[in-house]
Amino acid sequence: MRRTGTTAAALCLVLVLAGAVGAQIVSETTAGATTEEIIGRMRELESAVDGMPDDVELRIELGNVYYESNMYEQAEAQYLAVTEMDSTHAGAHLNLGTLYTDMGKIDAAVQELEIALSLDPENAMIVTNLGSAYYATHRFSDAIDMYRVALHLDPNNVEAHFNMGVAFADAQIFDEAINEWQRVIELDPDGQAAQVCRDNIEMINEFRGE
Repeated sequence: MRRTGTTAAALCLVLVLAGAVGAQIVSETTAGATTEEIIGRMRELESAVDGMPDDVELRIELGNVYYESNMYEQAEAQYLAVTEMDSTHAGAHLNLGTLYTDMGKIDAAVQELEIALSLDPENAMIVTNLGSAYYATHRFSDAIDMYRVALHLDPNNVEAHFNMGVAFADAQIFDEAINEWQRVIELDPDGQAAQVCRDNIEMINEFRGE
């Protein structure tokens, strides 16, 4: 079915909102910390890495703190250093893939996430993020396949349900999109994703005259 101007505008809004609730790298030691505390932790980790440059977990954590501080080039350097020391470190490839997605380097993101998945095929976060990278390259069928795998691994994966809904909406399979977003609302009714889902459902119902 050919898209009308209204449909295209509506679906554009859905896709913009989708990016606001995607999976992200989160540093356990800085979650909820103030800017001053994050800077302090960053300095501690930089000093620790200088003293123990072969400690891959320290480098991962430093990369995560850089990432959260929007210091993408510095984060990339730390993750790449880990992959050079241990090419089988799935977490480093996952973080690189997520970082490259944020940087708009989607082909590189796909490559890193595919490596991560080959190393850790049961990791629902890797699968979900790879699905999002596929979606960004317009590989919609592959993206949906990844979201289905993610939901098989973790049926309560909010990001996978949300992104599956976006993929269905873009394909104009609106009933399935709404089903996925209603599941998000059930799983996390007070979360940001749930509010986005309510808005999207209302928008689609208004377009369909319901």
